[in-house]
Amino acid sequence: MYATGTMLRQSAALAADIEGLTGPVASRVGEALATVPGEALRRVVLVGSGDSHHAGRAAQLAFLRLTGLPCEALGTQQFLDYGMLGPASPHAATLVVAVSASGSSPRLVTTVRRARAHGFPTLAVTGRAGSALGEAAGREVAAALGLTERSPGIRTYQASLLALLLLAVRLGGVRHALPGGGPAAEDALVAEIAATADAVRATADAADGPCRELAARLTEAGRPWAPLVFAGTGPAGGTAMYAAAKVVEAAGLPAYAQDLEEYWHIERFADPADAPLVVLAPPGLGHPRAAELAAAATGRGRRVIAVTGPDDTALTGTAWHTVPVTGTAREEWSPLTGHVFAGLLGARLADRLDRTPFSGGGPD
Repeated sequence: MYATGTMLRQSAALAADIEGLTGPVASRVGEALATVPGEALRRVVLVGSGDSHHAGRAAQLAFLRLTGLPCEALGTQQFLDYGMLGPASPHAATLVVAVSASGSSPRLVTTVRRARAHGFPTLAVTGRAGSALGEAAGREVAAALGLTERSPGIRTYQASLLALLLLAVRLGGVRHALPGGGPAAEDALVAEIAATADAVRATADAADGPCRELAARLTEAGRPWAPLVFAGTGPAGGTAMYAAAKVVEAAGLPAYAQDLEEYWHIERFADPADAPLVVLAPPGLGHPRAAELAAAATGRGRRVIAVTGPDDTALTGTAWHTVPVTGTAREEWSPLTGHVFAGLLGARLADRLDRTPFSGGGPD
């Protein structure tokens, strides 16, 4: 039986998961990459569906900056149908990283088998060792949590994201591409990731009250605002996709993610003029545009919900509502704190509407 209480408990456990998983998963990443020709690689493709795809989108920047390689995050079906087109010769230079918390997604297992048959080096990021996906890939990084309770992906999403970030760090080390270079640089980056546990804990503590208040404001008219639009770019684009998914899964409300600039080209013209807009604005390259768009949307009458640092007055000063997020040492790690509010908001909306997770959409 799914319950919102489980989502809240899982959100409260996120910091401890980072503390417990970072070291062991970093070791598994090293073992998995030992047989990958890192210096010969020319591209990385992160493949998955649902939360696993969202984690890939959120982790792209880390691969781009730390490995010096182009990185794409593709949905399972997109890669299966189109990702293997082209001459066979570049395939050996493209690392395919398949992401699935369960490690048993049949479509993804098929995809990895086909990719491997085409000559791609493959690696699986899963939530349990010895999975069907890991067997298909031939290399596996298991970020195992030992979960027995059923819930929309919260701890599992973070575990997949954590593993991908550690994979980017290690691959950067293998390729001698890390800033500063050498094992010390790699160790320092892993330590930075481990240290985000404090920021995740602070965010979970600070965001729950504002998420509860936001759920009340979004449902105060007797019916909920829908659809909810989550706007972000760069790593926050993946977080926006994940946040929309938690609202759909937990409360059954229509919600979707949009890139900041695409929102301004399209959805700003949608009625009603005072519809809510959730703007994800972590520090980094995308922040100036996020602040600019939030101000412009407010000027057009939108109810802007700013998901940002509590001291980010560029957004909080004019926002209709603010959900605080603690910053991280670098933009690459920002999705680790940025996603925390999503499970809280989904659970609080479901409670307000007296719904249970995965109860929307009619019978299967």
